[in-house]
Amino acid sequence: MEDTNLADSQSSDEQGLWLAFKQGDREAFELIYRKHINPLISYGYKITSNRSLIQDCIQDLFVELWESRERLTDASSIKYYLLKSLRYKLIRTLQLTPIQDIQEIDIEASDDNFETKLLADEIATQQALKLTNALQLLPKRQREAIHLRYFQEMNNEEVAHIMGVGYQSACKFIYTGLKTLRDLMQLSAVISFLLKF
Repeated sequence: MEDTNLADSQSSDEQGLWLAFKQGDREAFELIYRKHINPLISYGYKITSNRSLIQDCIQDLFVELWESRERLTDASSIKYYLLKSLRYKLIRTLQLTPIQDIQEIDIEASDDNFETKLLADEIATQQALKLTNALQLLPKRQREAIHLRYFQEMNNEEVAHIMGVGYQSACKFIYTGLKTLRDLMQLSAVISFLLKF
């Protein structure tokens, strides 16, 4: 029950923020930008490795949002709205200017003074690196679906809408991608074990 109330509260906060922005509240607009800029950049890299193109499209997106704020529809999820809008902009721009697509993912490693925490961080970083490498081996659409579902925390229906595919196709991308990742991660663990000898 508490989880439902929390979800309703967050949804209400989002709607209030979006409404304030639509009414010309610059602080609300800046908050939306600060809150969503990192997920947008991260998602942009799932579509193209062209950093300047991602930055340009995000900048254009926010300029257009501000200029057309009074005409925008209500958004129950700002993150969903922004991710879908960015995807559309990037795909459209890439179709006009073909660019070789090479994925880049930065892995952040945290630093701590406690030895046990350091060890845990090192293991987590190694796992993250293995996962990153495994993700790179997935077909582009599966990689995008996995990113939206698990890194951007979208549900399957939202993944389908953002990617512009049917619900069943989105589910298939996610399921097949997860199955392949599981196989690759097990293989990676075996290879790591063998390399110790």
